[in-house]
Amino acid sequence: MNEQEILYDFYRARAKNGQHVQLVTDLLEDIPREVAVQYGFLPQWTAFSTAGGNEVACYKADKGYLETPEIVQTDVVRDLTFGFYREIVRAYAEFCPEEEQRKAGSTLAFAFKETGNAARMDYTGETATLTDLVERLRTEPYATALTTIGMDEMSDKIEAANQAFHEIYSQRSTDVRQRVQSASMKTLRPLTDEAFNTLAKAINALYAVNEMVTQDEETRTALGKVINDVNDTLMNFRRILGMGGSGKDEEETPTPEPEEPAVHEITAFYPKEGANPDKPLEFPRNKTAVLEGIGLKLVDSPEGKKAQLVLINYVDQRMPHEDSALLLNTDEKIEFTMMYDAAEGQYNFQIETYSNGTEEAVIIKYPETITLV
Repeated sequence: MNEQEILYDFYRARAKNGQHVQLVTDLLEDIPREVAVQYGFLPQWTAFSTAGGNEVACYKADKGYLETPEIVQTDVVRDLTFGFYREIVRAYAEFCPEEEQRKAGSTLAFAFKETGNAARMDYTGETATLTDLVERLRTEPYATALTTIGMDEMSDKIEAANQAFHEIYSQRSTDVRQRVQSASMKTLRPLTDEAFNTLAKAINALYAVNEMVTQDEETRTALGKVINDVNDTLMNFRRILGMGGSGKDEEETPTPEPEEPAVHEITAFYPKEGANPDKPLEFPRNKTAVLEGIGLKLVDSPEGKKAQLVLINYVDQRMPHEDSALLLNTDEKIEFTMMYDAAEGQYNFQIETYSNGTEEAVIIKYPETITLV
């Protein structure tokens, strides 16, 4: 390709994140820093290098984020721990020849029955279920039944495995919030493109001035090599994307960039009125409660399905709040009046919203059991 100018104004939005990162890496190799220093476009080069470095770092972080090995490993450990003790209890209840121990096993089997198949629940649902199981095993008649079969350590072992998972998962959730609030590939890519366009314009201007005024052969050679190398990289990139090899974009309908998976999470849940400092998860009925987090907003479906705040009791009965209970409704915070006609006791809590724009509800579960008083 003849050296003339960098053909920077082309359509990059259709590239996948990995392709865009590779393009940035290649362009930085095509434009040596020492050339930028020598010919006076170091500020533009530095801006592009910084923006590109941020994008590459974000991409690498995203690639390793969703499959966090520690989360997977600790979840497997707690599943095995839960399953191990559940099978021991079942064996005592069904096969133990000693009547007293068999009865103790039957008592404990009831406690495990309340958990359902916890290992098949989502992460936060399993955490809440096993937390409830541990609390139950430490009350009567289950505590005595554990002593009868010689398994007093059962609740501690399940709790330790569950807590180990919860700590790592909570840290990952913190990382998510920081990542979402700070930067993402969607926000960083345009910044990199803008910095590259500015750099390309600076190189083109320097080359044009040299051709018309200075006419220094060394400058022509150095800048001409940069222009040729960059254009070769850009043209190859266009071919990879199936856009042909011409230097300017044809009229075409842009292919939308795939949306990053939305983040939905309850990060805090507390009573605004009538709070008990010693028991922060006790919620007075008919009083205001507050939810904080990411992507919480209650949005009805396109076909009119209602978004809801739902209490779930120990027999999995769903109890949605009335529309009139909702006091504040944003992505970051929801305030509502806690249901007044539900019985005192423990409940799971979840948000059901259609903010994804489909008829499939987004379920946002609070990971701990709350108590209505």
